[in-house]
Amino acid sequence: MLAELRVRDLAVIADVTLKLAPGLNVLTGETGAGKSMLVDALALLLGERASGDVVRPGAEKAVVEGAFDLAGAAGIRAVADELGVDLSEETVVVRREVYPEGRSRAWVNGSPATVGVLAQLGAALVDLHGQHETQSLVKGDAQADILDAYADAQVERTAVRDAYARWQSAVVKENELKSRQEDVRRKADYLRHVVEEISHAAPKVGEDGALETEAKRLANAEELGRLARELEEAADQSGLSKGMRTLAALERIDPTVAKWRELLDTALANLQELAAAARDYAGAIDG
Repeated sequence: MLAELRVRDLAVIADVTLKLAPGLNVLTGETGAGKSMLVDALALLLGERASGDVVRPGAEKAVVEGAFDLAGAAGIRAVADELGVDLSEETVVVRREVYPEGRSRAWVNGSPATVGVLAQLGAALVDLHGQHETQSLVKGDAQADILDAYADAQVERTAVRDAYARWQSAVVKENELKSRQEDVRRKADYLRHVVEEISHAAPKVGEDGALETEAKRLANAEELGRLARELEEAADQSGLSKGMRTLAALERIDPTVAKWRELLDTALANLQELAAAARDYAGAIDG
């Protein structure tokens, strides 16, 4: 229950303290007396957006303070616990300061608080009723609370809440399983692609060694071509041609050395084959 409201330098109000008694309190007065300003001041305590225009001309700031009696207000204490607000006393004091430039500051029981905290705590402390609306009745949670209370359906409400929580948990698990299923599907598609690529390549046993040798050969193609051409030049027949003439001279003097001619012919044939092989190898490298 709102026990006391103090307003200072708010619009036309210089400094007013309003003490309320238990039960019904009624304020009356002529139009312009400031009744609506008291409601506006209370709205500021409940987290309504502040404007610098509400500060009384010439004043440093507008200040609104409200003291609320929490006797028997277990629901409000539950809200305060969720917000991290200390309500250890039987009275909670809310203070709001508004400055001409539009900024504002707020406190709950002397501790700084945000406007959002004021709004949530204020919704549990006060229900403002205007000519054309009742704030609590436009909130879905409040409508559900009123309906459940009217139907005396607390047991059913708990059962529905628990069933909804289980359903939400099942939905989360279902989404997790679908996500895992999609991951498995993607991995399976990738593995099928890998198997297809391997089958297309048709690797053979020991092929990796041959490929490694081929890679090394290609990496050193220039050097291999140069060495092959040098080998071809080294395998020329100039030396053996001189050997043939020398052997012919020996045969004319000593026919018994004729058997050496087969050895010389074999060497000549081998050199010719070596030169041809080196020439072909160099050509393949260059190509």
